[in-house]
Amino acid sequence: MSEPTEFEPIDCSAVIADVYLLLDSECDASSRARLQHHLDECGACLETYGIEEKIKSLLSRKCGGDHAPEGLRERLMVEIRRTVVVTRIEPDA
Repeated sequence: MSEPTEFEPIDCSAVIADVYLLLDSECDASSRARLQHHLDECGACLETYGIEEKIKSLLSRKCGGDHAPEGLRERLMVEIRRTVVVTRIEPDA
């Protein structure tokens, strides 16, 4: 029997930033397990994950499964991550 894996706490904003990596199966097994563990423990993030999963499913049905060009996907991921980082480090107004 294997020992349970211990995970360091993850900030919710980091989980939300990576939710599409999880939905699209674009993260490695370790990251997937870490994110899933957080979702299992955090109702707010699990709810957000569920909403994003429904949005992705709706877009897939309505857009006929078209995929964005890889360059566009990469630029969007950079902007999403940059926005999350900027939001997290700005002092309260």
